[in-house]
Amino acid sequence: MNESVSVILLAAGNSARMNRPKPFLPFDEKENFVDKITGTYISAGIKDLILVVSPAIEDEIRQTMGKKYPGQPVEIVVNSFPERNRFYSLQLGLQKTSSSFCFIQNIDNPFVAEELLAEMIKLKRPGTYVVPVNNNQKGHPVLVSAEVMNHCRWLDGYDYNIREELMNFEEIKMDWPDEKILTNINTTELYQQYFQSCEVFMK
Repeated sequence: MNESVSVILLAAGNSARMNRPKPFLPFDEKENFVDKITGTYISAGIKDLILVVSPAIEDEIRQTMGKKYPGQPVEIVVNSFPERNRFYSLQLGLQKTSSSFCFIQNIDNPFVAEELLAEMIKLKRPGTYVVPVNNNQKGHPVLVSAEVMNHCRWLDGYDYNIREELMNFEEIKMDWPDEKILTNINTTELYQQYFQSCEVFMK
């Protein structure tokens, strides 16, 4: 178990370009995006999971997580101002963890793998952040140290960009062969591109 590592899963967006909230998009016949992502982190031994959601899906998320992980609570944090940007959701999540390192994971990239997480954890060092890279492009998720977390946690206001704030710290790049680390599924067209077999569940 990676007790010094947590994950903040950002899922408070309004999913305006999808026909349903992204956390509930089918990943396969058995799991949706939020099931797949949280399950991957738990299987990787990460027990401190913080899920930031909007008020619109709070009840359904609590019900879903309560049934799926009755003995492994996933902490639900509600962003009451989902119109604010992603950095505000991150700050809310950071206030709920005291771990030494933390993954920042977006709900719109469900392709995170245990092997990826394990290799990133091997590279973690204080005062740095680890980012996977494919074809010279930075992907998801990002693993940040306590120094990065503390910097972002208490910035005044919420009009910040996560990538820009990371530039204040040493970057550790990790080459990764799977190009899916670059994916952000923000539209119905992109969803259908990756999940043609699941289109029936979208109707």
